[in-house]
Order: sequence, then structure tokens, then C-alpha cells
Amino acid sequence: MSLVTLVRWSARALSGLIVLFYGFFLVAHLFGEQGQPSRALVSSDYIILATLIASLVGLMLAWKWELIGAAVTLIAILICAAVNWKVLMFPGTLIPLTALLYLFSFWLRPVQIIAKSKPRP
Repeated sequence: MSLVTLVRWSARALSGLIVLFYGFFLVAHLFGEQGQPSRALVSSDYIILATLIASLVGLMLAWKWELIGAAVTLIAILICAAVNWKVLMFPGTLIPLTALLYLFSFWLRPVQIIAKSKPRP
């Protein structure tokens, strides 16, 4: 198994788990009876929710388009962290880490193609 394949499938496995985990709680919050806020929501709450959804969409996009999905995810997380830096605490660190794995996989892919195309002596 090549390094590119290992990195890509590690990123895919992590992103699948992240999307399932966060997706479950988002859906449960939207449709569950315990989803009532304890205080009035402010604009930062809506920004955090929107960027979290955007980062999950970015992780799903990265399955097909690694660079685009990783960029969407990292931009969303940067915006979210600018609003509230505590989102980068564990387990929130797994989202940008997975996006970086996708970027690394995208960066390694041309190296693998070049290595395969060179004739051996």
C-alpha cells in the first residue's frame, strides 16, 4: 500500500466518523425535544452552526475533490475559530486535522504519478 493510499483512506475514515458523529447530534438537536436553547441565540451562535455545517460539507466534498473539500473545511474552521477559539479543542481538532490529511494526500498524488511515469533503467 502506497503512502498516498494510506493517507487518503485515513482521511476518508476520519471524515466518515466525524460526519456521522456530528451529523447525528445536529439531526438529534433539530428534531429532538431537548433542542430548546437555554438562552437567546446570538449572531455568533448562528455563525458557529453555519461554519460547522460548512466544514462537514467540506469533508464530504473532499471524498471526491480533495483540494476543494479541504479548502472549504479549513476556511470554515478558521471562521469558526475566529468567532470562538474553543472549537479547536478536542474533538474539534479532528476536523482541521482531517482536512490537512486531504491536503497532504492531494499534494502527494502528483509525486506518485511522476514516480510511476519515470522509466526504470
